[in-house]
Amino acid sequence: MSRPLDARVCTWIAVVSLISLGFAFTLQYGFGVEPCLLCTYQRIPYAVAAGFGLLGSLLPLGPSKRRTVVMFATVLFAAGAGLALYHLGVEQAWWAGSNGCTGENLAAPMTLDDLSTALSTKPKARCDAVPWEVFGLSLTTWNLIWSSFLTLAGLGLIFEARIWRERRFSGRF
Repeated sequence: MSRPLDARVCTWIAVVSLISLGFAFTLQYGFGVEPCLLCTYQRIPYAVAAGFGLLGSLLPLGPSKRRTVVMFATVLFAAGAGLALYHLGVEQAWWAGSNGCTGENLAAPMTLDDLSTALSTKPKARCDAVPWEVFGLSLTTWNLIWSSFLTLAGLGLIFEARIWRERRFSGRF
């Protein structure tokens, strides 16, 4: 018996979100591309959307409830695009990032213990630095493009009436 189309849409949301997270973790742990604070935050919408997609896929929900799941995922992808746009602005120096994102305040006086601690710990990745590019575009720019695409795809799915029709008395899923 085949799964209903609305459940498959939720499955694809989970799969695409998990693949996106897998790509980020592969870059981090496989290739040593250390994420900055904003890079880490940009993973959150994918993780939450994957959770919603799995719930929508695995729970016995009707089409209208699964449509709501797709709406939530679409809002998450839009939030991810907004966060990526903010991060791109920090990278391009269109606006300043926070102290925790663009480096510590080195003008403040330090004790000898503070200096020793600073020298013995690995420095945090900076949000205003571009650690890796593909075709001249930073990972942040690629994430903005990808999140925007997923937002538009989600909007298209939300308004595709054939997916969300109630299946009453049909005997088929």
